Amino acid sequence: MRAIRLEKQGGPEELQLVELPDPVAGQNEAIVQLHAAGINHREVWIRKGLYARIQLPCVLGSDGAGVVLSVGPGAAASWVGKRVVLIPFEGWGPDPRTQDLKTFLILGMPRQGTMAEQIAIPASMLCEIPEHLSFAEAAALPCAGITAYRAVTTRGEVKAGEHVLVTGIGGGVATLALLFAKALGAQVSVTSSSEEKLAKARSLGAIAAVNYNRKGWEKELVAEAGRPPSVIIDGAVGDTFNSLISLAAPGARIVVYGATKMRPKDLDIQRVFFKQLDIRGSTMGNDAEFRDMLKLIDREKLRPVVDSVLPLSQAREADRLLSESAQMGKVVLDCTR
Repeated sequence: MRAIRLEKQGGPEELQLVELPDPVAGQNEAIVQLHAAGINHREVWIRKGLYARIQLPCVLGSDGAGVVLSVGPGAAASWVGKRVVLIPFEGWGPDPRTQDLKTFLILGMPRQGTMAEQIAIPASMLCEIPEHLSFAEAAALPCAGITAYRAVTTRGEVKAGEHVLVTGIGGGVATLALLFAKALGAQVSVTSSSEEKLAKARSLGAIAAVNYNRKGWEKELVAEAGRPPSVIIDGAVGDTFNSLISLAAPGARIVVYGATKMRPKDLDIQRVFFKQLDIRGSTMGNDAEFRDMLKLIDREKLRPVVDSVLPLSQAREADRLLSESAQMGKVVLDCTR
């Protein structure tokens, strides 16, 4: 089979298209013929050596969708021939509130990932694709989808009628958070430094879309939306985090699922307790949440935003798009090309 394997840390040229033996299903496993693989910043961070416990060489990729070719001993034969999307992690552990750091593993290092034509995977990690989704749309869901879903529902506790601010619209998680919150009946505002992405967010239903590089953007957003947000979904943090604390409604929940701008130099902690704010961390999600996410997508006929679909052989170009934050939604590899 063809696969994209990272041989060593370095630039995009280290992403090598190689020929590997076809995988063989073990006990309780299935072989999936992959049609599409979604790309995440995780792959970029591993390539750059900015990820924990890196083990190379490895076939990268956490997001995948395809058709079950065969199953091994102990796995249900009824899976064969079904269109499936893969749960992108294993070993969450017994506590639904948090993953077990000793057992939790994400696909695509050390286990073989989805940037390949085939994969051997525990049958417990298979989910049927909602009928209205293509393989590319399904492959856009796993990591970004479960992260957005948990941030919006379990940690954000978003309710119908609330005003939700999603920062940094354009990435997969933020775009899906917009769709999920809106599907739950919330009004959603967004920020970005790209006018093009702000316009796209408006077309997806955002009631306010503001460029965070403009002076006084916080007041502009509240004026556009008509009220401050009671829930904020943020993946950046950094020195602008105090702006979120400032514009949040009293009693608001601020859910942090990442820190692309790293930690803030100062934190306006007095305003946090004076406004009775609740800052909550969130990352990924458990198996039950993944299946609940698919139910919401199926019920509301939601479609993730796919920025582009590139052949497997163009993995380096996909890496570039993510490295430059040039995408709106998800970048997907077509594993059949």
